[in-house]
Amino acid sequence: MNEMARSTEPLPPAAVLQVARRVRRNRRLVAAAVTAAAVVLVTTGVAVLTPGDKKDALPPAATGDAMQALHDSVAGLADGDYTFSRTGADMVADIRRAAVHLPDSVLVEHTDTYMLLRTGSGYYLRYLIYGNPEQREAFRTYFRQHGSGPELQAAEKIFDQLDGTRWVRADEKKVTAAAADESLSHLDVMATLPTTSQPDATGAVALVGAVTTAQRSGDVITGTLDGTRKDPIIEQLFSDPTYLYGVGARTLPFRATLDDQGRLTEFTVTMPEQRMASQPADPIEPEAPLTIRISDYGRTAVQPPPAQTDGELPADAYEMLANDND
Repeated sequence: MNEMARSTEPLPPAAVLQVARRVRRNRRLVAAAVTAAAVVLVTTGVAVLTPGDKKDALPPAATGDAMQALHDSVAGLADGDYTFSRTGADMVADIRRAAVHLPDSVLVEHTDTYMLLRTGSGYYLRYLIYGNPEQREAFRTYFRQHGSGPELQAAEKIFDQLDGTRWVRADEKKVTAAAADESLSHLDVMATLPTTSQPDATGAVALVGAVTTAQRSGDVITGTLDGTRKDPIIEQLFSDPTYLYGVGARTLPFRATLDDQGRLTEFTVTMPEQRMASQPADPIEPEAPLTIRISDYGRTAVQPPPAQTDGELPADAYEMLANDND
């Protein structure tokens, strides 16, 4: 089945998992006659920023009450008990809802057909292979036409398991490896699940670490952050902002809202409209803001295993997953 999967004729990739920002960026690169390299999801986490952490110390120009309050607002994420959503990230799919309760469970819902769940010792995947029903059926037809015997039976089972409606038990390390494979996969944009040592799955800690100026009015803090900071999470959230925004990438406007206990409930980064003067002056659709919303600190429930699963994902499925956007 592996040889048959590799020989499948490429089909147009589906615009799935709400990665419109990545698609728009690729179109710009083509219009500017720039060769786009395939992007591999970085699965490195980020340590929680604390006021006494010297390696992530805030720059001298960004001190004061507003900065300290912003700094303190993300401390609650270290407990690993919160719910959040995220939209507008560049290289990571939108997260409709994520429920984090470490170390017991993490549930991430990208879409109705793409969810990840780690609970107890189990890891589960709900996934529509090849991105949409039309492509999935086209590839399934190909397998039926060119496969036979046990090989075809194994492929049929994988297609049944990865139909976007069924939970299947999977190997987290193999799923992560499939996402990081040099081949193209819709898994490339999946969220990195947090751990007790790296409890922030939102990206807010990295964003706060990139803030350069801050002013406070009541429970709202505004200012600017440096989108070019060398940080794996920042790079996922913005992906080459200098190309798109020029010098404006170093002063991206943000707005943070705190609750009555000083905890971060929303963080929004507005993307500038201008680009570098050396780039084509073609009309550009304004980018949607990056928005993170956090709630239910200390009240997020432990997620149980799925009530029903369709068995264990077989070994051959991981190679199919690594190539399902080719």
